[in-house]
Amino acid sequence: MKNELFSQIYSQFQFFSHHLRPVRNKLWLIALLVICMPIISTGMLWLFQKLVDEVFVARQTTLLPWFFSAYLLLSALSFVADYMDQRLDASIAENIAQDTRVSLYRHLVSASPGSFGSRNAGELLAYLGGDVEKIASLIYSAPMSLLSNMAKIICYATFLFLISWKLTLLALAVVPPLVWLVFKITPKIRTASRSSRRKTTTWMSLAEETLGARPLIQAFNTQAKETERFAARTDRARQAELIAVRLQAGMGVGVGMITTIGSLAIIGLAAYEVSAGRLTVGSVLAFIGAVGFLYGPIRTVSQSASRFQRATVSAERLRLLLDKPSLVGDSGSNNSLAQRRLGHIEFRQVHFAYPDGKPVLHDLSFAIQPGETMAVVGASGSGKSTLIKLLLRFYDPSAGVIFLDGVDIRALPLQTLRDNIAVVLQEPYILQGSIADNIAYGMTQADTARMQSAAEISYTDPFVSPLPLRYNTQVGPRGERLSGGQRQRVALARALMRDAPLLVMDEATASVDGETENLIQQAVAKIAGERTLLLVSHRASTLRFADRVLVMEQGKIIETGSPDELMRPGTRCHELFETQLTQNQMT
Repeated sequence: MKNELFSQIYSQFQFFSHHLRPVRNKLWLIALLVICMPIISTGMLWLFQKLVDEVFVARQTTLLPWFFSAYLLLSALSFVADYMDQRLDASIAENIAQDTRVSLYRHLVSASPGSFGSRNAGELLAYLGGDVEKIASLIYSAPMSLLSNMAKIICYATFLFLISWKLTLLALAVVPPLVWLVFKITPKIRTASRSSRRKTTTWMSLAEETLGARPLIQAFNTQAKETERFAARTDRARQAELIAVRLQAGMGVGVGMITTIGSLAIIGLAAYEVSAGRLTVGSVLAFIGAVGFLYGPIRTVSQSASRFQRATVSAERLRLLLDKPSLVGDSGSNNSLAQRRLGHIEFRQVHFAYPDGKPVLHDLSFAIQPGETMAVVGASGSGKSTLIKLLLRFYDPSAGVIFLDGVDIRALPLQTLRDNIAVVLQEPYILQGSIADNIAYGMTQADTARMQSAAEISYTDPFVSPLPLRYNTQVGPRGERLSGGQRQRVALARALMRDAPLLVMDEATASVDGETENLIQQAVAKIAGERTLLLVSHRASTLRFADRVLVMEQGKIIETGSPDELMRPGTRCHELFETQLTQNQMT
């Protein structure tokens, strides 16, 4: 068990130790400080011993100025060292946490969707919070605390041996029971800590989900129900944390009892030694003070295994996440598409199934010519949106190949591939900031004229121009200050800002009103022929802009042709839009 514990701690330490590199120079300085500080404290104890023996017992008051000067000097050194230690300690710990958090965030935003299984945003936020903080404890705070306390133990034990080897051996007799107690309770603390972190993640996940759905909760009067769910999860996390705290507190009580018994035994032996004339009063007082200083580090060292254990639990959780490779690897080396290309797309015998799921696409083959507009239609679940995910390489086909201008997209760097594709999603994903920030999102340099043009084509400018701050207007979290239609038009303007040969629109009009739908369709009409357009839609009105229509059902292409051909009665396409066509005729 002991070897397994050390092996686990060392393994996690080694995995995360690269986060120490940016602060390695500071580490040497703080290591020097933590070694010097107990030496200074030992010097002060020695001065105290001499003060009692020489001044109070021998009554040599002429030595007082010397003692005062020396004590003030050592105190000043101690204060300076402690000040520097606190500042360096906080700086190093925060730098490590920052470096770890950024690395984890980079991994989370870079890995393709689905790489982390069923973990939602709330769970991932828990990793970025408390778990990251524990990494600083694992690779810095806990080892540095161990070094500091070991330095104190060595200094104080040496001082004690110089005063009395008998008393020192008695003082050190408490170490074996302390070690036994620690290794008895530490595995239980680790198990409790793991349970606590897991249950904390569940309530954070629920909070993230429900706080983002407050309008729904209030509209359906489920505040009490959701509060109950939240309270139940936080209560389970509270109970798990209290178990861990109870174990730690119990270990602390055990450690305190052992050190108290040791202290009483030392006082008894010291009294005998003084009465026998083998120790002075100053030596005994200094010894008792040093023992107090010694037991503190011993207690901390004995509990450091628990600290390592709790940090290791978080390290294991983070490592499982960081070790998760992206489902899509960026191994492309072909830079032939560094410039804007034509936008010829071909799917050749493509099959696909989501991880741990049933097949979604079956032997899909079609091509889109440069400048052509293709509409993809089908019932829900037919695989339309999956085409977009494969084209953007959020996932890779299970079999088959997708080509861009005759090049297998897997041979292209991801950045090159995605620079050649502009996309408007069903969820517009408006980020907190200004309208201009959202339109120019992803651009290293925002061209004002180009942004104005994109806003005009997408009919964003008509609702922005009357605003007092125009494009500098803040949209609020998730664009909550904009209507659904306005958010979708901003998303279209953002796509048009990209100098990409291929524009993909995935159900871009699914959740907007008729007026906004008409404006977006007019915007599409303006750019038709200038770019390759792939329109995934369930609106019949979208088809009139398409050169060709591709009808999907259960992951297969069942019809393809011009809009006029496929909208004739008797086709599957006509069946899909029959209700909409009837409503249009009635109006």
